[in-house]
Amino acid sequence: MSTLIIEAFYGGSHKQLVDLLQEEIEDCVLYTLPAKKWHWRARTSALYFSQNVPVSDNYRILFASSVLNLTELTALRPDLGKLKKVLYFHENQLVYPVQKCQERDFQYGYNQILSCLVADVVVFNSAFNMESFLTSIGKFMKLIPDHRPKNLESIIRPKCQVLYFPIKFPDVSRLEAVYCGCYPLCPKDLVYPEIFPAEYLYSTPEQLFKRLQNFCKRPDILRKHLYKGEMARFSWAALRGKFRSLLTTEPREDL
Repeated sequence: MSTLIIEAFYGGSHKQLVDLLQEEIEDCVLYTLPAKKWHWRARTSALYFSQNVPVSDNYRILFASSVLNLTELTALRPDLGKLKKVLYFHENQLVYPVQKCQERDFQYGYNQILSCLVADVVVFNSAFNMESFLTSIGKFMKLIPDHRPKNLESIIRPKCQVLYFPIKFPDVSRLEAVYCGCYPLCPKDLVYPEIFPAEYLYSTPEQLFKRLQNFCKRPDILRKHLYKGEMARFSWAALRGKFRSLLTTEPREDL
């Protein structure tokens, strides 16, 4: 076994991705925690895995989602710190929505920043996710009352890349729906502009209403429509080689 996969929140898209990687990438071993009590997984899973992942000389690469506090894990397990460490962001805690009645918990975003600093490669599932995280670091760190660290974005950014979450049918999402013939109508915001051409986007509620009203009057527009975007780049066939390269490259020589 050469690739160690650790998933602290083994459910939803997190589970789908690591299951796919374990299925498609040779010599992988997977350690997980159930997908419940997310906040406690983010706080405490590093200690759990430090005690439950056996020591092995066969590991070369460590792949984990950003729920795991990678900094704590590598401090508790220096042997894992020597591996090539790949951190994957399904979502980021610097901009992840919180209820209006709650304040954002500083510690979760701070942990993700620290994890990026110790990771060798930081992978995001979209350009929006990557840019929203990186460009929010400076403002986020200003919450520290004094002695703030500096230049963290410039340190982390060179490690970052985008690898889209792969489509693997019959999973359910907007992309699969479009692949099956549905017409996408999405806000011109978040990740949608990097996925769908401009004609499938709306900027205001009024624009959405007019588009829907027109479709009700002219349903033939939808029935005859052929999607003009490109779905192939999100398929596992297109992404397989990139993920394999990510998880089969040897660690840095200086490690």
